Amino acid sequence: MTLVVHATLPDRLRGGPGNDWAAVRRHGARGDCFLEGPCWSPQGDLWCVDIANGRLLTLRPGGGWTVRHEYDGWPTGLKLDAAGCPVIADNRLGLLRFDPAAGRLTVLADRFRGDPLIGPNDLAIAADGAVYFTDQGNSDLVRPEGRVFRWRAGGGLELLVEGLPSPNGIVLTRDGRMIYVAVTQANAVWRIILGPDGKVAKVGHFLQLSGSLGGGPDGLAMDDADNLHLCHALAGCIRMFDRLGEPLARVATERGLIPTNLAFGDADRRTLYVTEAETGTIQRLRVDVPGRAGVAMGAP
Repeated sequence: MTLVVHATLPDRLRGGPGNDWAAVRRHGARGDCFLEGPCWSPQGDLWCVDIANGRLLTLRPGGGWTVRHEYDGWPTGLKLDAAGCPVIADNRLGLLRFDPAAGRLTVLADRFRGDPLIGPNDLAIAADGAVYFTDQGNSDLVRPEGRVFRWRAGGGLELLVEGLPSPNGIVLTRDGRMIYVAVTQANAVWRIILGPDGKVAKVGHFLQLSGSLGGGPDGLAMDDADNLHLCHALAGCIRMFDRLGEPLARVATERGLIPTNLAFGDADRRTLYVTEAETGTIQRLRVDVPGRAGVAMGAP
């Protein structure tokens, strides 16, 4: 298996108005773009975000890029709800929803118990429409203040787990009973087991990785066999593990060391699309087992 470059963000979309995200979250390591949050739509578009320039983008099947929305925010994760609207984890503004028809952003959640969220990073949408998201902020091993939340329309925000050192990517198993969370600065993937009542039953380690130049596991995706696929940021690869945590493959990026997130796409759901932030590219990989496209099947 080999990752190949599928598309490159053109120069005309790089280095736009920008924001101060890189100064706050990347210790001043600025770039002209930073792609994240890929999500394939049933219409064939690949949505993604450009954190550095506060943009929501789509890539058409023929290769054309479109800025769908530009705003003063730090969008880091994106999934489509059942109505086809992007739900966004914004590292500065909270959990948002974008209505493409109206061109309008709505804040779903930005505070918990009266205090601002510390910095949402990524999300997963369950079959019932519940949104699970990580609240990462600047947490790390010496500041283990990251959290995982569940948001329900009409039900508000529920804290599931706290005390995580840099929770990042998040994905649910097919039955919705287990949540995997990439804990970047611990270079690990944790699991959250939910009981029949939906409450947290246990939290533990699933994988312990090694290596990278200061990063760790970032975006997560899961296929129909509950095999876990993850981006190993600053290690220049994606890794695949079976449902028991046994390694299946390591696939190097064609270019760049910062794969940030990944999503299954195409009609057969057997193409894995990967955002690579160092080069501003979308890279792709054909796989044997189809995966979930990241589009919610329940009501938004």
